[in-house]
Order: sequence, then C-alpha cells, then structure tokens
Amino acid sequence: MKKLAILWLLAFSLIGCGTEQEKRVLQAEFDESNPSGDRAICVTTGEGPTFWLSFTEPYETHTIDPSVDDYNYLVNVNDERNERLAIFAQLGLLNQQALANGQYRYTLTELGSNYLYKDNRFCFGRVVIVDMKYQKKQDGKRLYTYDYYLENVPDWANNPLLDEINTVIRKIARQTGEIKTGTWGGMVFLTSDKRQIAWGEHVGSRRIF
Repeated sequence: MKKLAILWLLAFSLIGCGTEQEKRVLQAEFDESNPSGDRAICVTTGEGPTFWLSFTEPYETHTIDPSVDDYNYLVNVNDERNERLAIFAQLGLLNQQALANGQYRYTLTELGSNYLYKDNRFCFGRVVIVDMKYQKKQDGKRLYTYDYYLENVPDWANNPLLDEINTVIRKIARQTGEIKTGTWGGMVFLTSDKRQIAWGEHVGSRRIF
C-alpha cells in the first residue's frame, strides 16, 4: 500500500511538471507573436479585412449608391463601420469632424496612433498564463485548458462603449493582474508538430473583433 501511494505521488508530480513545461512553451508562443506586449486583442473598423479602413489619410463617411451590386449588404457594412468610427472617436482614438453634407471626417489622434497596428487595427494587451491543466487525449492530441489575464490594458479598452462593438472584449480586458477580478479561460490542443488554440487560430495569434 505504501509503495502504491508513492507511485501515485510520483505520477502526479510528473504530470504537474509536464503541465508546467507546456505552460512555459505556450507562454513563449504568445510572447513570440506579441513581442511588444500590446497586441493580444485587436479591434477593427468593421466586417472583414476587405472593408477595413486606412487611417494614413482622413476618411469621410458616405452613403451607398442604390444602383451598385450587393446594395443591401454594402449598406450594412457601411452602417457598422460608421458606428464603430463614432465609438472610436468617443474613446479618443479618432478625431471626428462634422461635414456640411451631414457626413463625418475621421483622422487619427495621438492616442490612436499609439495603439494602431498593421491592417489598421487598434490593439492592446499581453497574455499572461496563470494556470494550465491537462484534460484528455482527443484525436491523437492532448487537450489542455488554461487560465490567463491581460497585462498592458489601456483605459479605452475597458470602456463600456466597446460593448456596442463586442461584449467579449471588455470581459477579457477586465481580467488583469492589477484588478485581480479573476482570469479568462482558453483551450489548446498540443501535438508534437503544432499547437492550435480553441478559437481556431495558431497559438499566439491576436484575437480580432
């Protein structure tokens, strides 16, 4: 009985070491893809990269010509983009100027330029893994769950206005080491040749909203 107990303790200690090692590997994957520590979460100007705006020049809102193909779809895309631009202006990331024709012109603020990333996404945060647990083997891969919080979260990223874009953003942003309100969870499948996280992108990739 005593030998059996020792064997169980040894097994659990090995499992713990293995998980700790995978935790370090996973953290390294996140940090490698986010070396500046402020690009874990990104918010875009709207639906799909095709419709993302460039802020290198002023952008003016406009109405959609009813004669164009996919009119209804383009109206929806345009409306969503205009709503997001107005929110970004309220967050201090963009300047908003009313035009005589009822439209608006948007330009980048100094604050916005500090958080602007390629493809004109506003990004922030660094993932810090707190805990990682082995769950099961599935389809030849080992499934782990992990808890994490974000470092380097600016005030604008925790503004209730962002809930109008996506309610998940602030739920993740609020899980910071400083506030200590808990952690956010994720899942990862680990194999010998690749690592993929639960939301369908490679480990370390940014979450884009």
